[in-house]
Amino acid sequence: MTLFNSILLGFLIKFAASFDDTLTRIPILATLTKTRRGKAAFSIGTFLALTLIIIFSVSLGSFLEAVPYVKQGIALLIFFLALAVYSDFFTSKENEEVKRVIVSRIPSNGRLIQLIMIGFVISLITLIDDMLVLLPLFLGQGAEVTYRILGVYLALFVQILAVIYFSQYIEKFKYRKETATVALILLAILIGFNVI
Repeated sequence: MTLFNSILLGFLIKFAASFDDTLTRIPILATLTKTRRGKAAFSIGTFLALTLIIIFSVSLGSFLEAVPYVKQGIALLIFFLALAVYSDFFTSKENEEVKRVIVSRIPSNGRLIQLIMIGFVISLITLIDDMLVLLPLFLGQGAEVTYRILGVYLALFVQILAVIYFSQYIEKFKYRKETATVALILLAILIGFNVI
């Protein structure tokens, strides 16, 4: 796989995996901060949470690489994840956890360190299910995995910019659940048939 293809693969999988999470975090940001600086601080927390998820996924990926039919197993789990997203199974649980974090740690005077910490905790809650979707990216070795990680971070950067600058438009998007479900099912099919 070429350098460009590896980066593009990481970008597309992360974008598909986090589409619903991006839309989930927009109302939270509206509650916590109105400023771009505050949104940027929250996004630093998201970056740190993703880094933790990637470290864990890479470690797990190197362990699972030797397991037969691991991609087909992951594809099946992603399919069930798509059904869970469509039925709002994770969203309701995540929202309860997120509400608890907001109520207990809402920053006084919008201090940036507190927003970074809240961004980290909330993003970790909402990114845990993404770990399963990102896992196939890390079933390889060497440079390919590194370039895929770069693609994942590029997708995060695009999502952060979208949240900071276009949140008022994205929040009005009606079909977020359906779009996320279709993206995950397509991803499951591609992984299951070894296209990815």
